[in-house]
Amino acid sequence: MRRLPRWLARGLAGFRTAWLILGITLLLIAALELALRAGFWIKDRGRPQVPPDPRVLAAVAGSETWLPLHYRELDQLSDRWQPYVYFRQRPFAGRTIHIDPEGLRATWNAPAATNPTRPIRILLLGGSSLWGFGSRDDQTIPSWIARKLHDRGIQVEIRNLAEIGYVSTQEVVALLRELQAGYRPDVVIFYDGVNDTTSAMLEGEPTVTTNEVNRSREFNLLQSPRRLTGALIANLATGSALYRLASSIRTRLGIAGSGRTGLPEEKLRDLAAGVVRGYESNVAMVQALGKTQGFRALMVWQPDVFSRVRPIPFEAEEAEKFGWVRPLFQEVHRGLRASSTLKADAAFLDLSEVLAERESLSFVDYCHVTEEANEVVATAIVARLLELHLLERPAL
Repeated sequence: MRRLPRWLARGLAGFRTAWLILGITLLLIAALELALRAGFWIKDRGRPQVPPDPRVLAAVAGSETWLPLHYRELDQLSDRWQPYVYFRQRPFAGRTIHIDPEGLRATWNAPAATNPTRPIRILLLGGSSLWGFGSRDDQTIPSWIARKLHDRGIQVEIRNLAEIGYVSTQEVVALLRELQAGYRPDVVIFYDGVNDTTSAMLEGEPTVTTNEVNRSREFNLLQSPRRLTGALIANLATGSALYRLASSIRTRLGIAGSGRTGLPEEKLRDLAAGVVRGYESNVAMVQALGKTQGFRALMVWQPDVFSRVRPIPFEAEEAEKFGWVRPLFQEVHRGLRASSTLKADAAFLDLSEVLAERESLSFVDYCHVTEEANEVVATAIVARLLELHLLERPAL
């Protein structure tokens, strides 16, 4: 039998050695990954539920009986695709959160009245603050509005179309879809501000959805095997225990920055002006739509933790944590107050400072508020509805 040439034999031996080293290395990496996953699992199981912050539990009477559960239920929610607006929540039945088959959060409504008169239909649109992040179903802003109007003897039917993460333009589209489906509200309330501003900061341009960059990455992903493979590899890497360990080490060494830097003053002003212009356009479109579709609109700008005059320590820490977006919030607020269009519009309600002077805890993070603060917001909204006679039925 002919022997292999010496150079070929050496090459095959080298290949076998390299293959063996690679295999052993991969096995060691796999074993280390499994060991780290087990260690992180034990660590995560043993640490206290965070959030909510213990100071929030201490400040909100009785919250220890439901708020930790509420955050666990928030973690259990999942999205499903929704045409034009990207997503809605899947149906969910918890103790603090109920999502119906349409993907809408449950809202307190008064029992059906024996009065044959049809209740006034109020449609609400907004982001997570109006959806009710941090609150039980019957303590959200829409539920408080329903309860307060019921106490005044005003028969209403509340439909909460708000969704976690929505910006005002998404909500305008959601309103169009609702009208297309045949729903006819008497009053439409928009509650916005935080997501419009934060998404502009994150994306570097106004009037885009939150995390729009993710939609761009996902576009036609299944049509490109190369892009799909790259995305899968990236997700496997960033989701690994080894990546988590490396991130933890970088954080401890003080070399893991937030990745977010301040904007030049000119860029900040341009971005804020774009947020205000986009919002003004949405206000005008909604009101024009109301004239043709027979509803009256109230456009509300929501409060945020940066407006607090005397924040309690927890709120001050939240403001500091989100300090990267604070300058844009402040510039947008200045733009709103300087807007001649909005100042002349009685159907625009600026509630950015409605919680500014409160002494007690108002925010559970930089934008979501306590159930008690929800009542304060709802009271202001109801007062404006009554002031503008928006709940009165038009004369036939």
